[in-house]
This record gives sequence, structure tokens and C-alpha cells, in this order.
Amino acid sequence: MRVAVISDVHGNALALEAVLADIARHEVDKILNLGDHFAGPLEPVKVAAMLSELDMVAIRGNTDRYLLDADPKYLDEHDKATLRSLAGDAMDWLGSLPETEVFEDAIFLSHGSPNSDETYWLDRKDKKTGFRAATHEEIEAELSAERLPVYCCGHTHVARVVTLGDGTIVFNPGSVGRPSFTMGDPESAGRVSPAAAYAIVETSAGKWHVNLRQVAYDNMAAAAIARAHGSEKWARDLEHGRQR
Repeated sequence: MRVAVISDVHGNALALEAVLADIARHEVDKILNLGDHFAGPLEPVKVAAMLSELDMVAIRGNTDRYLLDADPKYLDEHDKATLRSLAGDAMDWLGSLPETEVFEDAIFLSHGSPNSDETYWLDRKDKKTGFRAATHEEIEAELSAERLPVYCCGHTHVARVVTLGDGTIVFNPGSVGRPSFTMGDPESAGRVSPAAAYAIVETSAGKWHVNLRQVAYDNMAAAAIARAHGSEKWARDLEHGRQR
């Protein structure tokens, strides 16, 4: 079995297009999508059209939930513009997505953790140092006693693979649309870039393997779109990668 795992597209059609082209070269059996599809000052309508054509298993993320709830306290001006631009079909599709899913009795899909779409699972917020890698004990605290072999999560936008003591794999594919990295973290070495991120997961000789991938795309054009929509912060993040 070979699957592609994507997450946190955030309306970045240019990045998604590049990632899907790379996925097509790997002959995957399915695409798994961990949510946060549209929110951001980019091109949500184009992303909705592209996603509608895919054979994939998708769940919703925390920003998807914010768009569906349309609670002003969670929405900035870009989110409000996204809501105005998306057609009914896209929002109906978003509303049909589950919070979590299990693929082929082997891979657990969550956006944050199995228990919350807002949990930073593999990276934790620290008031003094910003983000840090979670300990194995913190990671295991989110898991039930009966485990699947593979768990995937998004939300932090930081690509990371952790293998626990019993062999359980927990990984974050990183973000397609707004890649992030954690400064000073050796596990992020080689992934400090604005390239779009995703993962290929496959079985070989009875074992699971996760290949974190980066795909170059016209990130400067994406940054220009964000800047044209009034977000200098997103533009800088797209130009250089988002530091967490």
C-alpha cells in the first residue's frame, strides 16, 4: 500500500498544483487529506475546484470548523472573504467531513490529535522558547491503549516523524500551503524552506515507512497573491517559510 498524505493547504492553489503533480509520479493508492483546506488570503475557489476532482479521504481541520461555524470571534477579514467567495457545494462538502477517520484499519487521520483539532501534537507551545518537539510521553498521552500502526496529524505545519517504543509511527507531513519550521530543531534539518510539504506512506517487508517530501513551486507568486490581498505576514511566510 502506498498513500500520499497532505495537510494545511490553506487556499494555496499554486502549492497544491505542484504537490499533486509530484504525487502523480508516485502512483499512490489514495490521497489522505488532514484538513485546513481554504482559510488564508490566497485562492480558495481554485483549491476547492482542484480538491473536488480528487479521489481522497479527507477530514476537517480547525479553520474548516471556524468557517463552518462562521463565528466572528474566530474569523479575520481573509476568512470572511473566503466565506463570501466559496460556492455552496464547497461549503456543503466541508460540512460533510468527519473530525477524524481511519484508513484501511491502519492509518489514523487527525488534524491536531485524535482528541482535538487544536492540539499541537508533535510540537508543543512553550511560553519561553516558542515551539519545541513534544516528548514521547506527551505524544503517547493522546493515544488509546489499542493502537493502529500509523497516526498522522497536521495543524503545526512542521514536518516530523516520531517512532514510539512499541513501533507506532506518529507523523506530521508539514503544510502544503504555508510550510513552517522550528529553529534549532535538528529533526527539522533540511526542511527549512518555503517549499510545499507532504508525505508518502507505504508498507515494505511488513513495515511502515514515511517519506517526508518537499516540492518546489512558485512561492514568490503565492506571496504576491497574499500581498495583493492585504497580508504582508502571509507574504513573508510564503517567501521564506514560517518560523514556529
